Amino acid sequence: MPLSDAETGSRESGVGGRSKNLDLRPTIFSDPRPPTPDPRSEVVLGALQEWMQSVVTHHGDVYEAAEEASIGVETVILPSATLQPIQRVGIYHSMYMLRMIEALGVDYGALANILGEETFEELVRAYVLRFPSRSYTLNRLGDALPEFIATSKLLKGRVFLRDLASLELAMTQVFDEAETEPLPGDAVSSIAPEQIAGARIVPIPALRLVSADYDVNEAFQAWREERAIKPRRGKTWIAVHRRDYGVFRMTLTREAFAFLGFLIAGETIGSAITMFHRRFRRLPEQNELFTWFRDWSAAGLFAAIEVD
Repeated sequence: MPLSDAETGSRESGVGGRSKNLDLRPTIFSDPRPPTPDPRSEVVLGALQEWMQSVVTHHGDVYEAAEEASIGVETVILPSATLQPIQRVGIYHSMYMLRMIEALGVDYGALANILGEETFEELVRAYVLRFPSRSYTLNRLGDALPEFIATSKLLKGRVFLRDLASLELAMTQVFDEAETEPLPGDAVSSIAPEQIAGARIVPIPALRLVSADYDVNEAFQAWREERAIKPRRGKTWIAVHRRDYGVFRMTLTREAFAFLGFLIAGETIGSAITMFHRRFRRLPEQNELFTWFRDWSAAGLFAAIEVD
């Protein structure tokens, strides 16, 4: 079960690019001249924040946004020495979508590469319209992108693109999870024989399983190595995990993927074996179980063992 090279770095450098904390707060009175007293400008903070958000995130241009807003732009924004109030707000309105495109381009670098700049930008604009940011951070902005791609009529080869996006999403998710000390490599093998069936293996939080119809692991690696991405159809099973702040991709067999999935779902080893038998009409062989647990333990996929 080969491990890929680690996708190392910080959320601001390697995997994640620049910080994604969204800060679009305007300096409303940045002009050094004192504001002209105007009773209309006495807007409560909550209403002002809602107005600013509605204008900045509006899907149309800034003039359409201003027309639909509950407060007139000139009521709360003064002109600067060179810009009118609507133009000042327009800067933030334009920056918002550019920030969405930049953020998703970091999380979905391989996808952006294969689509090209123009198509990727069109995809992000359509996606954000349906799944707008609901948080102060953009780290989870792209969580629904694989789902969106699967139903999008804008794209050709949607299955491959969905699978590639699913892999990249798993990588960003595990990178953001809490770092947990894994069990020692021999922890599972030290379980008493009479306790094995009832033992429950607790996975580390930074672990995701990806099932794909294309070999997206190879496609992603090709992008990392600046080789041409050639979509190759074929069922692929991958465990994505983080250890020591590096993100790894481990290819699995269908059987190993299923068994590990049972464990992640909270099944005991005994019940996982039973469920495996129901699915594959056979019991896992002893050498299979040995190899799986050896490799998964060595990779640091388990955080604890609970024995009933």
